[in-house]
Amino acid sequence: MIGLDFPIKPQWIHDVHHLWQPNQPVSELVDHALTSTMQELGGEKTRRNTLSIILRNYVTIEGGGNSRRTAAQDLWVAYSLKYAATTLTPAYLMQLISANQVAQEAVRFINRRYAPGSLIKSEELKRHIIGQYGERKVVTNMVSAFLRTLQYFGVLEPGKQGEYFVRNHLSLDPEVFPLVFMAVWQKEPVPQINMEAFNQTIADAFISTDNIDACWQRYQPGLWVISDRQGYRFATVKFPEVVGLTKELLR
Repeated sequence: MIGLDFPIKPQWIHDVHHLWQPNQPVSELVDHALTSTMQELGGEKTRRNTLSIILRNYVTIEGGGNSRRTAAQDLWVAYSLKYAATTLTPAYLMQLISANQVAQEAVRFINRRYAPGSLIKSEELKRHIIGQYGERKVVTNMVSAFLRTLQYFGVLEPGKQGEYFVRNHLSLDPEVFPLVFMAVWQKEPVPQINMEAFNQTIADAFISTDNIDACWQRYQPGLWVISDRQGYRFATVKFPEVVGLTKELLR
């Protein structure tokens, strides 16, 4: 099970993107990152394991083996070069949750059981996840890593050992809404989006939807066309494939 077995900080993702070069050997990017970021992590092995999660989720890599290289263009890098890590935090988190099965199950459990201000005990979440995926070390490690990641992202506040308080949802800047959209939509790139259901997916990832209407309207009709039908609102994406939408956002 490949997943999130080491905690991630938004700033580390941002740092790696600022070290990125087009068509760069991945080994070169790794060497630069190990010496330039994540220095608060004690050993090189831990930094390498953490970096592998960042590369897997936030860097487009082409080729295989020793010939692996970065792409000529990268959507995540483009946004990181334009916006601060704090602005991009909701998008980074949405991508991490969308790409990780255990994280998705943890999010469902937290949303069912806890509200802002509630106290989460890591053992409660761990028992639930073990019940779903079995008592394996990689599973228990991922629970601890994900809770620590949510702390680093500002969703949780640490309490006593093994306890966290739920904070308010992350604010979403309309400038990075397309990246949040892509993180969800790329998993199932259907042409028509039920906006209410999509907004709930975002809210479930601890992202505030207070200004979600402004986010959708900001990119109409450039990226999608909004319509009302039978009491529901739909967004019809103008670029029905991930490659097409990616190219448009990189323009």
